[in-house]
Amino acid sequence: MAKMPERYNAPHRRIFTLVLLITAIYIGTPVYADATTAAASDSGVEMVGNVAFVDHLINLPADFAVMREKKIPMMIFFHASYCGYCNQVDDQFLIPMRMDPEFQGRLLIRRVKVDADTKYIGLDGKKHDYPYLANKLDVRGVPYILFLAPDGSRITSIQGTAYDYYDYYLSKDINLATDCAKNPGQKKCDGRADGPGLN
Repeated sequence: MAKMPERYNAPHRRIFTLVLLITAIYIGTPVYADATTAAASDSGVEMVGNVAFVDHLINLPADFAVMREKKIPMMIFFHASYCGYCNQVDDQFLIPMRMDPEFQGRLLIRRVKVDADTKYIGLDGKKHDYPYLANKLDVRGVPYILFLAPDGSRITSIQGTAYDYYDYYLSKDINLATDCAKNPGQKKCDGRADGPGLN
């Protein structure tokens, strides 16, 4: 607690203590918590249902619940700290996409740094590390972008970097993935030839 200067008399101390008490109560109320959530949304963190539009992959069950409810796909960006090409893909394509309202609400974007110590909750409810996920999805190099349907099946993927055409492939695959999420069962939505999904 802040120390009052000696020159303040007792009534001023009571007022100061009362102001501190009211501030502490205000900070602890749900109204303040809702205001901070709204502030987070105002600061650029867009929400889709109860999960962030763009985030590190940390909770697959929560993400897939929103994907099924909203009928939207997930785009997973596999990258690494040692990968210069990953930074270029991020800077030139993904960051602008995250800021573009055209993509908000159409899909979830999840980031997976394969050399991080981060753990995530898998669809099995257990905690796993990112290399486990990369291995499960047959990711053999970075940058790697993978699209999953709301049922966990693989739709398509982009491997490596072809900067002259990357924007084209990314846009084409987002359109394919959003169509497949809304209308599953189409032959064009079966990406098993590229590797496994999470279903």
